[in-house]
Amino acid sequence: MEKYISDFFKISSDNIRAIIKGDFEEGVTDLNTLGNHALMRIDRKSVTPSVKDLPKLTKEQKKQIKQFYSPYVRFMTTRYHRLYTAKYGEFHAEFFPEEFYAMYIDRYYSDREEARWLDNKCYYYRLFSNIKQPDLVAMRIGTTWLDSNLNPINEKTVTDLVYKENEIVVKKAVNSEGGFGVSFIKGTELSTRFTQIMDDICCDVVMQRPVKQHKSFSDLHPSSVNTLRVVSLLSGDKVKIYAAALKIGTGNSRTDNGCQGGIYCGVNSDGTLKNRGILDNGTILYEHPDLHYKFSDKKICHLDKVFELVKQAHPFMGHFRLISWDITVNDNDEAVLIEANLSLGGINNVQMSSGPLFGNDTKAVLNEALQGKRRFTTLI
Repeated sequence: MEKYISDFFKISSDNIRAIIKGDFEEGVTDLNTLGNHALMRIDRKSVTPSVKDLPKLTKEQKKQIKQFYSPYVRFMTTRYHRLYTAKYGEFHAEFFPEEFYAMYIDRYYSDREEARWLDNKCYYYRLFSNIKQPDLVAMRIGTTWLDSNLNPINEKTVTDLVYKENEIVVKKAVNSEGGFGVSFIKGTELSTRFTQIMDDICCDVVMQRPVKQHKSFSDLHPSSVNTLRVVSLLSGDKVKIYAAALKIGTGNSRTDNGCQGGIYCGVNSDGTLKNRGILDNGTILYEHPDLHYKFSDKKICHLDKVFELVKQAHPFMGHFRLISWDITVNDNDEAVLIEANLSLGGINNVQMSSGPLFGNDTKAVLNEALQGKRRFTTLI
């Protein structure tokens, strides 16, 4: 009973903070516990300043947005369309405002209560046992340590396993959005930083060998793991692939996350990159800021294998019909699952770099998710 009371007060506190301040405790707050008003406030606080100096939409464009969304909502904000149009370079009424997506679409397709417990990187090795993943060194679930074969081991064995590696990646298994709680440790640091990091992580944790990427991925930014963000929708026995946006690291970062300086760049069906990349703050780039190659001159290999991985993995996750996957390709030409965002996969950067999330299927998605009900929202 005490745990339920504590959980209730934590969730209430997180929602109140989000509504009042428009933010959350990164790496601590479980976004699955936030209500619609809290999610809307967080989104608006991040997007509104970005729109301030952007070109305004024309009367005709606003009319198209109203006509497109009027069967579904009383009022539809145009700030997101304004943002996406300016960054993507084209106007589409089918763009999905992220707050609307989080409040209704994602909530319909994903069981957020179940995601609270199942969205745990430790469980990936069972949930996706037929899917290639980074090599496991060890993991901790609760107070139990497991080795790469998922057999229980003691803490001394964990230390022995870690010290045998040249480098390891330590990841918080839960609430690690935006790359929060991911650390790379190698060489002489293993004997000192490993203990310090583990002392700071009180939740479940996974330790893996770094992925050696395919040359077409590593050439984009050698020091980071560059991944494809792929959004898929499960309908009956069909998995349909929608957006595919490449995330590319910058500077000295070891991760490709947008909040750590990473770039989102759209990918064409043949693996070539689109001509513009987007930073998390909305800055448009046409070449990599450090390596100075033009995005349009680059092509990634084995896009078909990435999509095949998604089609193999998604059917088992029937309670999460809409998933945002982070996948790379290794130096053995294999697609490798890095992360599965079972709910609340952000779509701002995806749409700014790749266009409308569901394209021609937008109406079909709206009709299914809203089931003919017009929402009385505060989207103004």
